[in-house]
Amino acid sequence: MFRLLLCLFFVFQSAMVSSQTLEYLNFMEKPVLDTSKYRYEYLKITTAKNGVVYTQLINRDTIKIAHTTSLLDGDGAIQGERILRYDLNGTIESSKRIDHTKAASEIKYFYPSGELKSEISYRNDKIESEVYYSETGEKIAKPIIEEPAPKGGIKGWTAYLGKTLRYPSEARAVGAEGTVFLEFDLDEQGMIHEIRVGNPEFVHEALWEEAVRVIRAYPYPWSPKIEDGKAISTFVRLPIRFKLG
Repeated sequence: MFRLLLCLFFVFQSAMVSSQTLEYLNFMEKPVLDTSKYRYEYLKITTAKNGVVYTQLINRDTIKIAHTTSLLDGDGAIQGERILRYDLNGTIESSKRIDHTKAASEIKYFYPSGELKSEISYRNDKIESEVYYSETGEKIAKPIIEEPAPKGGIKGWTAYLGKTLRYPSEARAVGAEGTVFLEFDLDEQGMIHEIRVGNPEFVHEALWEEAVRVIRAYPYPWSPKIEDGKAISTFVRLPIRFKLG
């Protein structure tokens, strides 16, 4: 029924606009080509009309979780964007505006109640201003957040990969290279759970299997994510690159 409704939406809208595309995405919002083999989590509907591109992201329960509006110039380059993201109840989670002509952007985050949580402005990828609020609207200090990290930080992680990662012979034999994008859950103790591959259709299977093996074999707990002095569960995304010398 979900696919039928979307197909009807596609046909109806196609008669009204210049172009429209439908794409299946996974949990990382990366394309899924073979939906019979790999699970998709979202449908991405892109509509283009009169120099404006509208993109909607809809989950398997037909709930819209994101909506992007992009303004194009005469050459098709993106000049500005507005990106809205929602939770499963339809409540706004974040609102981001980007002005590519000025290398400027502003992002606002919201509490589950819908109240403003923070607003941060950037220019040339550097923070110009940031303000944080309580759920009752008072300005508060910036939360102290420590992102999760492996033992020894980046240097330690690089050393571990150099010692543990192996180039699979079957991938080497066909000259396969590429970057595997991985995601895993990290609990409050820094233990790894539920390793997921974000692009299995776009790299050789032996490469992503080796990447998963290396993550699973990591012998140390990570430093967990810390927010205002309290360890919290989170997820980690990282790439592992395979390149033949």
